[in-house]
Amino acid sequence: MSKERFAFLFRCLRFDDKTFRLQRQKDDPFTPIREIWEMLITKCRDNYEAGSNVTIDEQLLAFRGRCKFRMYIPNKPAKYGLKLEMLCDSGTKYMIDCAPYLGKGTDTGGLPLGEYFVKELTRSIHGTNRNVTMDNWFTSIPLAKQLLLEPYRLTIVGTLRSNKREIPEEIKNSRSRNVNTSMFCYNGPLTLLSYKPKPSKMVYVLSSCDEEGTVNPETHKPNLIEFYNSTKGGVDTFDQMCSVMTCNRKTNRWPMCIFYDMLNIACINSYIIYCHNVSTLVQKIMSRCNYMKELHSQLVKPWLETRLQMPTMPTHTKTKIQNVLGIGTDVEGGDRDKVQSTSRNESVSTGHNIRKRKICGICSYKKRRMTKSICSQCSIAICGEHKIDFCTSCADKK
Repeated sequence: MSKERFAFLFRCLRFDDKTFRLQRQKDDPFTPIREIWEMLITKCRDNYEAGSNVTIDEQLLAFRGRCKFRMYIPNKPAKYGLKLEMLCDSGTKYMIDCAPYLGKGTDTGGLPLGEYFVKELTRSIHGTNRNVTMDNWFTSIPLAKQLLLEPYRLTIVGTLRSNKREIPEEIKNSRSRNVNTSMFCYNGPLTLLSYKPKPSKMVYVLSSCDEEGTVNPETHKPNLIEFYNSTKGGVDTFDQMCSVMTCNRKTNRWPMCIFYDMLNIACINSYIIYCHNVSTLVQKIMSRCNYMKELHSQLVKPWLETRLQMPTMPTHTKTKIQNVLGIGTDVEGGDRDKVQSTSRNESVSTGHNIRKRKICGICSYKKRRMTKSICSQCSIAICGEHKIDFCTSCADKK
C-alpha cells in the first residue's frame, strides 16, 4: 500500500466501541484498549512456563500527549510516559504478565500499590515456590511474610528503602562502620542484609529464601547481593530489547502508544519461544533481525495471496505482489500481465516473449508515437498511420 494509505489506516485505527467508551471509562481509564490488551496478556501467560526465578519491575513508554495516567519519572531516559508493571523470566527475559499503572484510577482494594501489583502479576505462578526479585518500590516486610503463606507460596529477594520502620538502628549507617562490611538480621524465615559499599551509601536487601548470611571471600560482597544482581535484570533487558528493535512511531493518542508496545511484546516473546524450540532440536538459530523479516513475510503471505485473486486489482499492484511472493503470472482472457523482475523493460509472459514498445521510425520524432508493430522486411517500427493492410494472397504474390 502507499504511504498515504498506511497513514490513513493508522489515523482511523480504534480498539473499542466508541459509543460505550465514556460510560465504561468512568470505572476503567484503560477502556479504549483494555479488550485487546487482555487478549495479548492471556496468550503470553498461557504459552509459557516460567523458570525458578522471575523479576518484577517497571517499563516507561515514552509519551508526551494527553493522558490521565501519564507519569513523570526523572531517572528514566524518556522522563514522561505510560508506566507498565511487568513480570519477566529472569533467565529468558520472557514477559509473562503485565499491568498498566493508572495512577488514581488503579483499584487496589485497599492494598498498597506495590503489594497490589506483586500479588496481581504473580497470580499465574501462585503456589509454585518460585522466587520473585523486585526493587524497593515493591518490597516490604509484611508482603514477604504474606507471600510465604497459602495460596501464594512464593519467596522474594528485593532491596528495601532505608526509611522502613522495621530496620533496626544497629544495622544502619554509622561513621565507625567500615566500607564493604555486611550485617545480617534474622526474623524467622526472613533475612535482612545491611551492606555498606561506600562511606555514604547503604544497601538493604530483604530475602525470604536465604537462611544463612554468607560473604564471597574474593569480592567481599554478600552472596545475597550477587544473587539479587544476577536476577534483577529481567525487565530491564526486555525493555532494552524493545528499544533496540521497535515499531514505535510518534503519536498523540496513548492507545496507539500501548498498541506499538504490544507489537514489541508479541515479537520478543515469540522470538524467545522460537529460540527455545530450535535449540531443543539442535538447529541453528537465526538472528532476531532475520527472524522478524521472516515473521513479517509469513504474516502477510495469506493476505497477499487473497488480494492476488481480486479481478479488479491494478496490474502494477498485482506485479508487486507477485514479486514479493516470488511467483509468475498467468494469461487470462487474452490480457498479458507483466512481471517485472529486474527492470521495467524486462517482462515475461507464460511461454511467450512480449514485444517491447518502440517509437515509430517513419513519424516525426516530435510525435514520439509508440508502437509494437514492425515491418516484416526491414524490421522498422511502424505506427497505425503507416501500416498497410492486405490479404495473404497479395502477400504471397509480393
